[in-house]
Amino acid sequence: MRHFAVCTMAGFLVASINPNVGGQDTPKKPAAKSGTQAAVKATEKPATGQPNSTAAGQAIAPAAKSADEIAVRQTGDTFVTAFNRADAKATSEHYTTDAEYIDDTGRLLQGRSAIEESLKSFFEANPDSKLVLNIESIRFVEPSVAIEDGTTTVTGSKDLPAHVSRYVVVHVKSSGNKWLVASVRETAVKPLRQHKTKLRQLDWMLGEWVHEGTDAVVVFKCEPIENGSFLLRNFTIKIAGVEAMSGSQRIGWDAQAGKFRAWIFDSDGGHSDGYWHRDGDSWVLKASGITADGQPASSTSIYSFVNQHTMTFQSVDHEVAGVELPDGPKVTIVRHPPRPE
Repeated sequence: MRHFAVCTMAGFLVASINPNVGGQDTPKKPAAKSGTQAAVKATEKPATGQPNSTAAGQAIAPAAKSADEIAVRQTGDTFVTAFNRADAKATSEHYTTDAEYIDDTGRLLQGRSAIEESLKSFFEANPDSKLVLNIESIRFVEPSVAIEDGTTTVTGSKDLPAHVSRYVVVHVKSSGNKWLVASVRETAVKPLRQHKTKLRQLDWMLGEWVHEGTDAVVVFKCEPIENGSFLLRNFTIKIAGVEAMSGSQRIGWDAQAGKFRAWIFDSDGGHSDGYWHRDGDSWVLKASGITADGQPASSTSIYSFVNQHTMTFQSVDHEVAGVELPDGPKVTIVRHPPRPE
C-alpha cells in the first residue's frame, strides 16, 4: 500500500491543472458541409501587413498592385455581391463559357451553363447563404493569365456551421480586357479540432516542476506532443536520493465528456485515469486505477493555486483494495528555474 501511495501521490501530482485558469474556452465547432457545391472563386481585401525591409533593416513600402491585379480583385468583389444576392446568372457570368469547376468532393461542372444551373439549385436550397472570401495570393504566369489561391467560407442556414474550402482559380483576360474565371479547383479544409485550443489553458504546465519533501523529491517535465493535441509529463520520484519510480502521464481533452482527462502509467506497471472538475479556486481530479500488484485503487486530488510559480496539492479519499488510507499532507509544488545555458 505504501508503494501505491507513493505512486499515486506522484502520478496524480503530475496531473495537476492550473487552478488560476478562468472559465474554459468555447470549443470551435468543426467545419461541416452547408450543402454548397456552388462554383465559388475568391477575393477579399487583403489585410495590411508589415512593411517590407531592406537588407540594411530600413522599412520600405510594399510594391504597388498592377492594374491587372486590381481588376482581378474587383471581379472578386462583384462575384461576392452577386453570390450574396443569390443571383445565379450574375454569379455565373464571372466564368468563361467553357469554364471548368471541380468542388471539394470531386464533382465536375463543365461550362458556364452547368455552373449557373448548379448555383440556381444551391440558392433554392440555401436561400440565406452568404459567401466570405479570402485571397492569399495572385500571380501572373502570363500577361493574360493569373492564378489565385485562397479560402472560401460559405454559411448556410442557422442550424448548420460554415463550410470552408481552399481553392485555386485560373483567371484569363478576354478580348474585351475583362478578367474571367476559366478554372476552379477546391479542396476540403480539415475541420478544426478543439483539443489544441483547450490545451492552451495548460501552457503554464510546460517546463520543469519539483516537489521537495523531507524524504522524497518528485521532478517532472511537461511538453506538447502529437502536434499539440496532448501534453506529456514525464516524472521521476527519488526517496533518500535513490530513484524509486518513474513514469509518464498524458493529458488531453475528452471531447465526448467535455472535460480534461489524465492517463498515468508508472515504471512498475501500475496505471490510472480520471477526469477533472473545478471547485472554486481549485481543480479536483477523481481518478481510479490498478496497482502493479493488480489491486483496484482510487483517490481524489486537490490542486489550489498560489501564484504563477507555486501551487499546493493534497490527496484525499484514498482507497486501495477497498481499504481506506489516511489523507495525505498538503504539499507545495514549485516551478523549477530555467537551466543556465
